[in-house]
Amino acid sequence: MPNIYISAAEAKYKPTLMAACRRLFIESPMPSHDHLHHARVWDNASILLERLYKTGLIVDPLMAEKAIIASFFHDTGLTQNPDTDHGRESRQICDAFLSKSDLNDKDREEILDAVEKHDDKDYPAASDPASLAAIISVADDMDAFGCTGISRYAEIYLLRGVPVNEMSLRVIANATSRFNHLAETYKIFPDIVEDQRKRAETLITYYKNLIP
Repeated sequence: MPNIYISAAEAKYKPTLMAACRRLFIESPMPSHDHLHHARVWDNASILLERLYKTGLIVDPLMAEKAIIASFFHDTGLTQNPDTDHGRESRQICDAFLSKSDLNDKDREEILDAVEKHDDKDYPAASDPASLAAIISVADDMDAFGCTGISRYAEIYLLRGVPVNEMSLRVIANATSRFNHLAETYKIFPDIVEDQRKRAETLITYYKNLIP
C-alpha cells in the first residue's frame, strides 16, 4: 500500500507544481533539467521517503509535502543562471510559491535551504539520511546516473563552457563523488545502493569510452 503521506502530498501539490515548473522552462528550454527532470527527482525522493517512513527514520507527516515542493523547484533557477550556484535563484522562485502556502516559517526555511544547497557537491562522507537536504540532493544525483545522466551531463556541461576534451574526466569525477555520497548516506538500504551502482557504472563506462 502506498504511503499515505506521500499520496496526500502528490494529490495536494503535484498537478500545480508540474504546471508551474513546465511554464518556467517554456521560455528557457533545457531538456535535461526541465519539468520532466523535476518529476523524476520527485519519483526518486518518494522512493527514499517510502523507506524512511517505513523504517521510522522519518515520522514528520509534512516531510513528503516539503520534499515534493523542493523536488519541483530545485533546478528552476537554471532558467536564469546555468552555473552551479543556480540554487540561489531556485530559492527565490520557490520562496514566491511558498509565500502562498499554508506551511509555517520553519518548514518553509527547511525547503528553501534544501533547494538552494542541492547542487553543493562538496559532500561530507555521509549526510543525515532523514534530512530533507539529503533526500533532495541524493534524489537529484540518482537522476544523473544511467542513460538519462549521459545527456544531462553533456547538455549542462556544454552550457557551462566545459571543453569537450575535459568533459569525460569531469563527468567521471563528479558522478563518482555523487555515488559515493549516496552509498554512504543510504547504506541502510543496500538494494537501492546496488541499483544506483549499476546506473552509475552505465554512465561512467560511457564517458570512459570517450577518452582517447
